[in-house]
Amino acid sequence: MRDRQNERFMRNSNRKSIALTLRWLLGASMVVDLTAAQMQPWPWSGNPGPGTVNILVAGDVNIQHRPDPASAFINVRETLARADLVYANLEGLLVKSEGPDKDIPEKKGWTHLGADAVNGIKAGGIQVVGCANNVAYGRANIMKSLAVLDAAGIPHCGAGQNIEKAHEPVIAVRKGVRIGFLQYSARWYVEDRQVATNTLPGIARILSRDGVTIDDSDFGRFLSDIRRLRTVVDIVVVCTHNRDGESPSTLAGVTDPKFIPLRERDGASVRSLLAQGEPYQRVLARAAIDAGADIVIGTGSHVLQGVEVYKGKAVFYCLADFAFDWSAERNLKEGLLVRLVAEGKNLASVSFVPVSRDANDNVLMLDPATGEGASILKEVKDLSAGVSWNIAGKEAVLIQKRHSSH
Repeated sequence: MRDRQNERFMRNSNRKSIALTLRWLLGASMVVDLTAAQMQPWPWSGNPGPGTVNILVAGDVNIQHRPDPASAFINVRETLARADLVYANLEGLLVKSEGPDKDIPEKKGWTHLGADAVNGIKAGGIQVVGCANNVAYGRANIMKSLAVLDAAGIPHCGAGQNIEKAHEPVIAVRKGVRIGFLQYSARWYVEDRQVATNTLPGIARILSRDGVTIDDSDFGRFLSDIRRLRTVVDIVVVCTHNRDGESPSTLAGVTDPKFIPLRERDGASVRSLLAQGEPYQRVLARAAIDAGADIVIGTGSHVLQGVEVYKGKAVFYCLADFAFDWSAERNLKEGLLVRLVAEGKNLASVSFVPVSRDANDNVLMLDPATGEGASILKEVKDLSAGVSWNIAGKEAVLIQKRHSSH
C-alpha cells in the first residue's frame, strides 16, 4: 500500500514539476517576447525618403548608480540609433560625486552623475546635449563636465568658459540640413557658482525674478542669439530649463520674506502647480518663435506641462523626464519624446510619443492610443487648452505642414 502511495505521490509530483516547468518556460518566453518587442525600433508612421531627416528631442537625462550606464536605454536604443539626430537635456555633471548634500548643498540628497554616465549617453544614441540647468553647479565642475563631453565627441550648448561660449549654439548637419540648438536655464542655486559671466565659466541664464517678467538684458541676449542662429541654419531648436517658482532670494539676491518657493509648499497641489507652469514661459516661448525659432522645448520641472501651437510652430512647455535615476524622482516617470521630421531644409512635421520607465527604471516608449500612453496624452491634453493632435500609428502628430512621404 505504501509503495502504491509513494508511486502516486511521485507521479503527481512529476506532473506538478512538469506543469511548473512548462508554466515557467511559457512565462519566460512571454518575457523574452515582451522585451524583444520593446527593443524593436519604434514604428514611426510613413516611409522616410532619402532626403528626410529624423530628429528626436528628449527631456531630462540623469544616469547614475548603474553597473552598465547604457542599460537605461536598452528598450529604446534601436529607436535612438536609427534617428539622424538625438538631443537631450543633460541633468547632472559628469564629475565624481562627493556625496549627498555636498555636491549641491542647496539641493538635498543630490549627487553628481560621474564621468561613466557619458558612456551610457553615447551608447544610448544621444548625440547632442544641453547643459544649462540648475544642477550644473560649480564653475570648475562645469568645465570638467564639458571636457568629458568633448573627449566623448558629444557636442553641447548652454554652458561654457564665459558668457559668450555659454551662449554659443550647437550646429549639427544631417543630409545637408543644418540644425541649430540653444539652451538656457531660468533656475539655479548660487549665481556666482553657476551663471557664466564675461570672464568666468558657467551656464547661459534667462532670469525671471517673479515668474512673470524677464530680465531685459537676458531677454535681449536670448533674442539676439536666436536671430543670429536663424541666419546660418535651416532649423532652430530652442530649449529652456524651467524656473519652477524658485525663490528670488536664490535667483537674484533679492530677499522677499513673503515668497514661498513652489517646491516647498505643502500638499499634493505642488505637482499640479508645477504642471501649470508660470506666465514668463509663454512670453519666452512666443518671443523665441517671433525671433526665428522653429520649436521651443521646456525641461526641468520633472512633470508634464502643456503643448501649444503658436504661428504654426510647436511649444512643449515641459517634456519631463526621459532617463532619470535620481532617487527623489523615481515616482515621476511620465514624459514625452518629440520627433521632428525635416524634408529638404524645412520642418515638415512635429509629433510626439509618451514615455515612461519600467521596473528597472529603463526608458519605455508607449502607444499613445492605449493604456498608460493614452493616460499620459490625456494629462497633456488637459493642460493644453484648445490644442489638438491626431494619432497616426503610434505617434501623436501635432503639426503636419504639408503632405509628406515620411
